[in-house]
Amino acid sequence: MQAKELKCKIAGIGAWGSYFDSWEALQQLLGGEPLPETSNKGPKPTIIPANERRRAPLPVRLAVESSWQATQSAGIEPSALTCVFVSGLGDTDLTDYMCKTLASEHKELSPTKFHNSVHNAPAGYWTISTGTMSAANSVAGYEESVSLTLLEAMIQCSTEHKPMLITFYDSPVAEVLRPILNNQETFAFSLVILPYNSETDGTTVEAQVAENDHASWPMLQSQSEYIGRLYSDNPSAKVLCLAELIAKSSGEQSVVMPLSKGSTMTITCT
Repeated sequence: MQAKELKCKIAGIGAWGSYFDSWEALQQLLGGEPLPETSNKGPKPTIIPANERRRAPLPVRLAVESSWQATQSAGIEPSALTCVFVSGLGDTDLTDYMCKTLASEHKELSPTKFHNSVHNAPAGYWTISTGTMSAANSVAGYEESVSLTLLEAMIQCSTEHKPMLITFYDSPVAEVLRPILNNQETFAFSLVILPYNSETDGTTVEAQVAENDHASWPMLQSQSEYIGRLYSDNPSAKVLCLAELIAKSSGEQSVVMPLSKGSTMTITCT
């Protein structure tokens, strides 16, 4: 059984990680360029007012920074975009803080940290900072976060004929969780997609869902140890298999992603 084919255009891209601060810098690493000598500190997205930015946790700043880059690349007002944000792990530092506090004798939680702990905090910071009144969904799907979010956004874009912002982000996990969750890498990646019949130029991306009982994430072509570690350990960095296709820009190319137990999604870029 196959679902109706979905087709959209990618109009803008943003990216941020420990060793890249833009889509252009990430492309260089995907193409085999060596890592910079020093890593980046956390981003400081100027779209968030200074007082709020100082209190914003790393996952929020990651998501907002890459989102802003993508909208600027696309030349679209952020307030015109419906959004889908996704993190496979959420803010584990804040989750750890709240669990420890509630298990202690003194159970008073910081109002600011509690406010920032909800899974849709990055979407909230983004929509408030940009004045966006459109819907902003927040998704969590662990290892399938990327494929589930792409499907969600492409369905909305195709059926409702709306431009969409898609943002993937995950920060290093709290130390207490490292025995069961390997991620120690920072990563954010954003796409602005438009309906296929839009007059704006962009990379065409198509998606097809099919039954498949033996789905797994494809291998990357990149030989970079850093990129491989990102792809392996950071749930949101699974989007790197799509990023490689976009970066090549040479003819029709496809990648097959696991979507759920028993199903896959094939993404084709032209």
